[in-house]
Amino acid sequence: MAKVVILVPTYNEAASTPLMIESLAGVLPGITNHQVEVLYIDDSSPDGTAEIVRSLSTKHKWLHLLVNPKKGGLGLAYATGMQYAMQEMGADWLMEFDADFQHPVADIPRLVAEIDHGYDYILGSRYIPGGSIPSSWGFSRQFLSIVGNIVARVTLILPHIHDVTGGFKLSRVQGFMDQFDFSTLLSKSFAYKIHLLFFMVQHGAKVKEVPFHFASRETGESKIIKNEMQETLKVIFLLQLHNPKMHKLFKFGTVGFGGYLVNASSLYLFTKVAWPGWLAWGVSTEAAIISNFTFNNLWTFKDQRISGLAKLFSKFFQFNLTSMGGLIIQVVVGIITDLLFGPGYRQLVLPLSIGFLVMPYNYLMYTLVIWKKKK
Repeated sequence: MAKVVILVPTYNEAASTPLMIESLAGVLPGITNHQVEVLYIDDSSPDGTAEIVRSLSTKHKWLHLLVNPKKGGLGLAYATGMQYAMQEMGADWLMEFDADFQHPVADIPRLVAEIDHGYDYILGSRYIPGGSIPSSWGFSRQFLSIVGNIVARVTLILPHIHDVTGGFKLSRVQGFMDQFDFSTLLSKSFAYKIHLLFFMVQHGAKVKEVPFHFASRETGESKIIKNEMQETLKVIFLLQLHNPKMHKLFKFGTVGFGGYLVNASSLYLFTKVAWPGWLAWGVSTEAAIISNFTFNNLWTFKDQRISGLAKLFSKFFQFNLTSMGGLIIQVVVGIITDLLFGPGYRQLVLPLSIGFLVMPYNYLMYTLVIWKKKK
């Protein structure tokens, strides 16, 4: 039986706290296969939120309180609560949960149930079938939520996760959250969730998304702040700045650009000497392949560098075979555009075909076949 600690950060939530605790009391006893407790993390609310929680904790033994000396932001409150839950309460799982009923209490058992299915990171998702955001939100709020989530998915390269910016989550402690250095948390406010999600995914967490309806806040002040998008973009930039995968992708792109220069200059030369189109495209592409293999092996994939003459020849032959797809793509596109527009457009067609077709194909082949990591 795993111990799940639900983390509820608060600041001036006196109006909603008794109702929330009453709602939790109606749901938590129904979860019998795991032990579930609740930790309120209050940032010394002047409205007496902590006193309400402290009073009700005498009635509900699963209810706990942690008071921060001052308001430090949502991310810092969660960081403090997570460390306390792991170190002092022996939490096996950590659930992030809003105090204002935007996350439905009735959906807590649905997320907890996924623990038994072998997942490490269970996300309440607003953007998969069955999930939603409030229709009562104004256009700007809906736009911020939807576009912010899309930007985060694209820039963090997380196409398999549909709700990257949501805050209703359940995280495994062992092997994941117990490995996170909270002193490195990149945001003390809303964007903390981007950092934690990226950490979990980068560490191989098996992710499950559970649809839920994100509700409108009914009491208290709205937590929406004007600089939420700016804070999210800052965290994304910092994450990618130190992301080894992005470093490798940058190197791959640089080598690819060098290959493009080799390709373009060769194509220009062969066009000048009036070589047939198929031969000009084919030979210039092979010259780029030689350049790409050499510099990717020496730089991009240096941690998996191919060495030894026999292995180099073998891998170079394999490299040519896997690059045949890129060659075919480029030659076919080149011939078609030659027929449609004439040879004069070759220098325009070349970067477009390489950037949008050949390079994505090549990177996939390089990482899965040529410089595949040994398990």
